[in-house]
Amino acid sequence: MIELNQQNDLFKNVGEKLKKKIECYVIGGSAMMYYGMKGSTKDIDLVFEHENDRNEVINSLKILGYEERKSKVKVLYFKKKNTPILLEREEVRFDLFLNKIISTVLSDSMKDRIEMIYEYNNLIIKVLAPEDLIITKCATERAGDRKDALEIIRLAKINWEIIIKESIYQAEVTPYLFPVFLFDFLYELKEDLKADIPKEVLNKIRKISEDLLERKLKKK
Repeated sequence: MIELNQQNDLFKNVGEKLKKKIECYVIGGSAMMYYGMKGSTKDIDLVFEHENDRNEVINSLKILGYEERKSKVKVLYFKKKNTPILLEREEVRFDLFLNKIISTVLSDSMKDRIEMIYEYNNLIIKVLAPEDLIITKCATERAGDRKDALEIIRLAKINWEIIIKESIYQAEVTPYLFPVFLFDFLYELKEDLKADIPKEVLNKIRKISEDLLERKLKKK
């Protein structure tokens, strides 16, 4: 497990090895630690906009002794796509995504919502908003994703309208019916883990999901 101070040291070490400024986005438990929502995480999840930037960070990690491994990400609803490049050293693991996080796209609206930016030498880390952390967690089956989402909902003042609008956008720019995934994810959170999700939010997402499915069936 990696704590925030250890993660900061790792980012500094990577940044020292980079020859130019590189920006990336932190998601998952790595991002939750910046908000004080989690004390430690199993892996460090980073998203890059440019393949060259990701390759530069991969090279820096390899210089530091990390080795590439096959991705272990499990996908619940569809065949595995947009999985990260995974690098490990001892018990520390980096998951490096490129623009897409399994079924989600790193959207302009996600970038616009960012309020936390940290600079570690040449590595610039941007932390996704709590709403977008929930979005990026809802279509994977990694251990702890639902518990993490529960903690985000408990500790952050969630703007549910942001999540709803983002799910609709994700359905427009990806081949997946994202609001369907979102509804299943949030419904299980509320029913199984007693998450504080307004009933009207679930009803609205369910209606959007039903409309999407109906339109999809009509096209066949």
